[in-house]
Amino acid sequence: MTQTFTGAVMLPGESGNGIEATLSLDPELVTLTAGDSQLGSWDRSEYLISPESDGAFGLTLGGETLLFRPDSPSEFSSTSAVPMAEPLEAREVPAAADNSDMDAAERMYVDAAITGVRPLKDPNDDGGLSKGFVAVMSVFATLLCLAALVTAALV
Repeated sequence: MTQTFTGAVMLPGESGNGIEATLSLDPELVTLTAGDSQLGSWDRSEYLISPESDGAFGLTLGGETLLFRPDSPSEFSSTSAVPMAEPLEAREVPAAADNSDMDAAERMYVDAAITGVRPLKDPNDDGGLSKGFVAVMSVFATLLCLAALVTAALV
């Protein structure tokens, strides 16, 4: 069963009313149209809907992120099973974090980037060179240097 929602779509951080758009959700695809033009269609595995502030929802469609403001945010939220975000002033921000100059969209991107950070040393990585190999190569290099010194002294 396809569910269709009207509203406006815009880029994150963009101000204004955005572009009038229609978002169609069905079990297999999500389709975004603006006027008579289809902006795109994505498989279920290629899209993510996340709550934003003030009745808006983040749409990540095939790796690109847009902001969708449905005409009826509560209907969109209940029908698509995506909860609405709390108003920004109601959210608690840890006192230790200095987020005063970040808006909600920037905070979301920073949090996503932080969760994607991998440690510098992977616990499953043995470092590439074993200790035995390094020891053998060090002894070989030392012997090579000694041979060079002996050869130079004899010449």
